[in-house]
Parts: sequence; C-alpha cells; structure tokens
Amino acid sequence: MTSRPLRVGVVGLGTTGAAAARSLLQDAQPDLALTVYDRDPARCEPFRGAATLAASAREALHESDLVVLALPGEREIDRTLDRFSDGRVGADIRDKLLWNLRPLPREAAERLGHAARDAGALYIAGPPEPAMRALPARHRGADVSRLLQIIWRAVAGPR
Repeated sequence: MTSRPLRVGVVGLGTTGAAAARSLLQDAQPDLALTVYDRDPARCEPFRGAATLAASAREALHESDLVVLALPGEREIDRTLDRFSDGRVGADIRDKLLWNLRPLPREAAERLGHAARDAGALYIAGPPEPAMRALPARHRGADVSRLLQIIWRAVAGPR
C-alpha cells in the first residue's frame, strides 16, 4: 500500500506565502501535494503546473491537511475560515492543521485557537519547534516536522 503525499495548502501569496510555497516545491517534492490560493489570482500564476491553483479559500482548505496561513492579520484569517463574530467557523476545517506564519496578538491567537478547536482543527503559530511540541501525536510525524522546518527556513531567513 502506498501512502498519499501530505496535502499542503498555502493561503496568501504575498512575500511570505510565496516564499513558503516555492520552498516546499523545491525541497519537499514528491512528498507533498501543494495547493495555493490568493485573492489576487495573478499571484497564483507562478505556481501553475507545479501546484493546484485553488479558485477560492474554501477550495484550498478542502484540498489540504496542513494549511499554511500567510495573511496580514486576524480579519483576513476570519474571511478565509468564514469565522463569524460569535467565533464560530463556517468553513469545514475538521482534522486540519492550521499554521499561521504571522503570529497574532495573544488574545487574537487564543480566540482563533479556540475557534479552530471547536471546529475540529488545530491552530499553531510561530516557529516550528514550540509548535511541534504542542501538536497531538497524530500530527507529529517526521513528514510534518520536516515540512514545517522547510517552510520556516524559507520565511524566517538565516538565523
């Protein structure tokens, strides 16, 4: 039996998200199936032929197990997840791992973490080492750890 590649989605293809997507394509193939999405379809074009270009955030979420959020802030994340003012998430994110590359203020991150958990997903932010320690065992495999490290190296730069 062959295992399927990890399905990774990058939502937001500005400088950070595009760097993450390029790095994954360069360093993680063939271990993943990459889906990219940006509100500006032109930002997806450089990835045509190498990744699935999602037509909507909802499609990117559906096609991904690990969702890399490279968005400016909480409002954009709320739009992506269809999160309402009561905190309820409208998008189907059950069993997804959401990794925000741009950490939010503590209170906003806590709200988002609670909303994700209530919707059956897991939310992490920031550097991969502490984030990996917070993951349940089912998300802590070598493949996930390796992909998080590849992404973080691309967006954080040399230390």
